[in-house]
This record gives sequence, C-alpha cells and structure tokens, in this order.
Amino acid sequence: MATFTDHILQGKSNLAFLSNINRDVNGYWDWQVTTCFYVACHFMSAHVVNKTNKNYLSHTSVSDVINPTRVLSVGKIDEATYLSYTKLYQLSRRSRYLINEKVAQNKGGAPQPDIQPCNLTYSTHFRKAVSHLEVVMNFMAKEYALTFSKTDLKCVDLNGMAFNYFNVLA
Repeated sequence: MATFTDHILQGKSNLAFLSNINRDVNGYWDWQVTTCFYVACHFMSAHVVNKTNKNYLSHTSVSDVINPTRVLSVGKIDEATYLSYTKLYQLSRRSRYLINEKVAQNKGGAPQPDIQPCNLTYSTHFRKAVSHLEVVMNFMAKEYALTFSKTDLKCVDLNGMAFNYFNVLA
C-alpha cells in the first residue's frame, strides 16, 4: 500500500515533471493541465491515507472521502480546497477527453456526449489549473506542515499572478 510519504514524493516528482515539460515544450497545455491534476491527486491521496489508512483506487472514492458536505466522511477538507480539486479533475477530463463537464449534462444531469463540440485545452485552462493546484498545495502545507520548493512555470496567462509555490517566468 502506498503511504502518505509515497504520495507526497510522487506529487513532488510530478511537480518537477511539470516544470520540465513547461520549460522544454511550448504548449501541450493538455499535458500540463493533466499533470497539475495528478499532482493534486497524489496530495489528496496522501491526505486520504493519513485520515483512513486506506488507498482509494477511483477518483469518485477519493472525492467522496474528502467531500466537505458528506456527513460521515472522515477525510473532509475545506470547501475551497474541495472545489479546486474538483475543478482540476474537470480540467483534466477536458484535456484527456476533449469534453467540457459543464456542457456535458442536460437539465436532468445525464451526460450528453453526442451533442457536445470538441473542447480543446489552451493556456487559459493551464492558468486555471495552476491556480487550483495552488489552493490544494496551500491546504497540504497548512494541514501537514509540508514545504514545497517553488516550481518555475512560464505561460503568458500567468503573467502578473503571484503564487506561493510557483515562480512565473517571462
């Protein structure tokens, strides 16, 4: 079973990978957004392991454990962090499957994949992903007294933004 430390180390490794692909490749925002999600995924998995002593294999299971509105959830997190984690998941799905979660449902909540246009991932989505990842990292740093090295990133949509854990390069 992966431990809290294993998940933290994997999340930090994914941050290094994010910095490398961001530095070496101009674009590929879909891969960068997806990497942001997997950083958060490992950090939330570390939190879940710490609270439950279990590893959950599905994104739905992890979401259920950390959901602040679930009465019996033992791994509840604050609403802002939960919403950021959920947004990262949605951005990652957009990147991987070219779908928009907001458009993908009808009024009854059922998926409508046949009527949805292709939704590509752009630098503006990467900006959102980095902002949401910052929220997750703030939670982990506060909750577990973790420290994170600043990760260098360049993206025109990040210019002028200030982060605790990211250096925005020109």
